[in-house]
Amino acid sequence: MQTHALDIQALKRDQAPSAGPAGPAETSLRMENLNLFYNQNSQALFDINLEIPRQRVTAFIGPSGCGKSSLLRCINRMNDLVDGCRVQGRLLLDNEDVYDRRVDVAALRRRVGMVFQKPNPFPKSIYENVAYGLRIQGINKKRVLDEVVEKSLRAAALWDEVKDRLHDSALGMSGGQQQRLVIARTIAVEPEVLLLDEPASALDPISTLKIEELIYEL
Repeated sequence: MQTHALDIQALKRDQAPSAGPAGPAETSLRMENLNLFYNQNSQALFDINLEIPRQRVTAFIGPSGCGKSSLLRCINRMNDLVDGCRVQGRLLLDNEDVYDRRVDVAALRRRVGMVFQKPNPFPKSIYENVAYGLRIQGINKKRVLDEVVEKSLRAAALWDEVKDRLHDSALGMSGGQQQRLVIARTIAVEPEVLLLDEPASALDPISTLKIEELIYEL
């Protein structure tokens, strides 16, 4: 069976601009001999060895089907949801193996947020979509929620479009608006790592530029 493996030679790393002098970056993520299998006859990732530093924008570049999304989904263990999927090797977040049996997967996914290529808003209001993660953490003060919702929607270039209909259903938004809403929902809980799987593919050029500016700001 022919398979497509992620080619690490196709990796491109860009350093976001910083206010001060650049120093050595701390490693946030490290992969050691990482292999991913979808079943006995299909291997998607082959011996990935990679270090990703903190506060950097790291882009995986490669053709469709080469394993970019599969690699991203390893980082927050979304592949656990795929029947027959198994991972070999180590994937360390701040020197802790995310595949250790003692790891709380729900807590891991709070630390590692993810935005998928296709928007997946919850069947709730625009406001409650953004506030959802905070409420799960036990934050229910209206003042705090209001501040975070506005800040996150502004960061995702969506506030001016929805500020007068925050309590309308998110399912009534356009596809591009839904994607920006999902980005706002993700950054509202301030994850340590943000995984973006072609997040701007459904956005217009202006919205795409604003999302790129947000990534550099983060």
